[in-house]
Amino acid sequence: MTRHWSDIALGVAALFVSAVSLWVAIRTENANEQLVAASTWPFLQVQISNADPDTKLDLQFQVLNTGVGPAKIESFELFWKNKPYSSGIQLLQDCCGYNPVKSTSPDAKNHTPLATGTVQGIVLRPGEPEVFIHYKLGPENLAVWSALNNAREQMRYRICYCSVLDECWQSELQSELYFPGQLHPTQVKACPVPAVAYIK
Repeated sequence: MTRHWSDIALGVAALFVSAVSLWVAIRTENANEQLVAASTWPFLQVQISNADPDTKLDLQFQVLNTGVGPAKIESFELFWKNKPYSSGIQLLQDCCGYNPVKSTSPDAKNHTPLATGTVQGIVLRPGEPEVFIHYKLGPENLAVWSALNNAREQMRYRICYCSVLDECWQSELQSELYFPGQLHPTQVKACPVPAVAYIK
C-alpha cells in the first residue's frame, strides 16, 4: 500500500515538473518572439524642414524610419485640405500657384526645379529618410515657395508599412509630431490599397 502511494506521488511530481517545464518553455518562446519582433520593429514619421544645414531656405518633405528594423512601405497617401494627391506637381499647382517649366523652355535656366520622389513600394532601413518633395527657394519662386511653406500645415499623410516579419501598421500622420495618435500606429493584418496613392 505504501509503495502504491509512493508511485502515485512520484507520478504526480513528474507530471508537475513536466507542466512547469512546458510552461517555462512556452514563456521562453514567447519572450524570444517578442525580442525578435522588437529588434525588427520599424517606425515611420513624416518630417518637414524649411532650411538646410547652411540655413538656406530649402523645403524638404521626407519619410524617416526612426525604428530599429527595415520598413517595407506598402502604401503612401498625401492629402491637402482632405483632397488626395498623386503627385507633387499637382499638389503645388493647386495649393501654391506653381507653373511647371519644361526643361527645353528658354525659361528653364532661370527656373528653380521642383524635385519629387516615390515613397510607396520601397524599403527604408533604420535611420534612413526618403524625400518625396524638395523645393529650394530661388530668385523667382518666393510666392510659390512661401505658399508651400504655409500649406504644409494643412497637409496630412496616411502610410502603411510592414516589418521583415510581415507585421504591418497603418499611421495617420502630420508634420507636427504632437499630432494625436502618431506614436500609436494601428496594427493591421495587411495594408489596404489606397484609392489615390501618392506616386511622385
